[in-house]
Amino acid sequence: MTDVSRYTGFDPDDAVETEADHFGNCPVCGAYLDMRDLGQLLAHIHDQEIEIGEGPEPPRDRPVH
Repeated sequence: MTDVSRYTGFDPDDAVETEADHFGNCPVCGAYLDMRDLGQLLAHIHDQEIEIGEGPEPPRDRPVH
């Protein structure tokens, strides 16, 4: 059994190692952004268009009432 008090989790992609890995710079103005915060990202689109792609609908597990 795993000792819960010492278990820190596992990142299968090993992409994020520190809290700083979640931050990046805006390519237009250079502001430091938290890439996990959609509000910060949308505030820095600087009048650029956002492309919204449409894909297939997800499968339905239950009938719709």
